[in-house]
Amino acid sequence: MTDIAERADTRERVSHAAVAMREAPGADAKFYLAMVLVSTVIIFLGFAPSFYLKSIIHAPPPLTLLTWTHGIVFTGWVLLFITQASLIVAGKNAYHRQLGIIGAILFGAMVSLGITTAITAARLGHAPPGAPDPLAFLSLPLFAITGAAVLVVTALWNRQRNAWHKRLMLASFFIMTGPGTGRIAIPLGFAPQGSLAAIVVAELLLVIAMIYDWRRHGEVHRAYWLAAAVFVVLHVGMTWAFGSPALWMDFAHAVTAT
Repeated sequence: MTDIAERADTRERVSHAAVAMREAPGADAKFYLAMVLVSTVIIFLGFAPSFYLKSIIHAPPPLTLLTWTHGIVFTGWVLLFITQASLIVAGKNAYHRQLGIIGAILFGAMVSLGITTAITAARLGHAPPGAPDPLAFLSLPLFAITGAAVLVVTALWNRQRNAWHKRLMLASFFIMTGPGTGRIAIPLGFAPQGSLAAIVVAELLLVIAMIYDWRRHGEVHRAYWLAAAVFVVLHVGMTWAFGSPALWMDFAHAVTAT
């Protein structure tokens, strides 16, 4: 009986060690970096005409000091995100953690600038071609920024729990592809569907990550289910707001009032 108990105990320790190894800081690092790079390409392609390649393409509207600042800070955050994902692949976990405070500061600045930019655009009546009324369209950036903020704050709160932290951060990055996806749809001739595509593509990226989790670890981590719940709230909220209900329009009028 003692031998049986010892063998069972040994198997249990080996199992726990295997799980810990799979969820170590460097586990799945290449997959996470690949998903970050795919998301970055979506963001770049979407904003190339109106920001990154504006001097060549001259897409409207004209850039202001606010939009320039927002674009630069957002780009800095994206580049830092790529850097941190790359550091994990390279096994430089200490540098990754040291850059975390810079990432938190940049994200906070990006959230503030993103909300201000979105409200200013709605006040001026700016919205992508084929999008709902500017005040209704305001829901897309506001809901997206709020959802990303919820995931990032939760990820930072769980920064000592690697399995939670990395998944929540990745999911937050998926949300930030939304504006880029919506803009990609315009030159492709799907401008009216751009707003819906913005959230659907983000959801598709999350589904891919969940499938990888299931195939690699045998289950989908609870962090992804939390992210999925946030995505559902975003989707339902934006769909509701795009219908221009009185409650949302009253709120949009209030926040855009000069």
